[in-house]
Amino acid sequence: MDVLPAHEQIRTARDAINRAIDARDVAGIAAYLLPTYHVVTARSMHRDGGEASAKSWAALFARDSNANHSLTPDEIHVNDAWGMAQEHGRWTATISTKDGPLELAGVYAAKWHLASGEWRLEAEIFTPLNVEHLK
Repeated sequence: MDVLPAHEQIRTARDAINRAIDARDVAGIAAYLLPTYHVVTARSMHRDGGEASAKSWAALFARDSNANHSLTPDEIHVNDAWGMAQEHGRWTATISTKDGPLELAGVYAAKWHLASGEWRLEAEIFTPLNVEHLK
């Protein structure tokens, strides 16, 4: 059996995370987060730990039946010797607000770590570049 190159394994993992978000599958999202995972959200909120992030996804899904979020990698740089990688890409999201749906889009950076033979997210930073209310 052929093993995919690291950058393809990471793209496959990102696709799985996107599918888990679409399915509102919190466990599916959490499976790709290291326990030490850290995120800086589009609203500059910091969250420490994979468990805290999973709880945040669950809370979002519970309060907003229309929420969606998708990430598209543009570049993945891998340091095979150290089992680390950096992913850069674009993201979009829609959330419900009291003023109606809010559409967000921007860029992100993610640091991946090879843990027990599987690529897991160590950190992500999201920067919104476009935010607009949909009518």
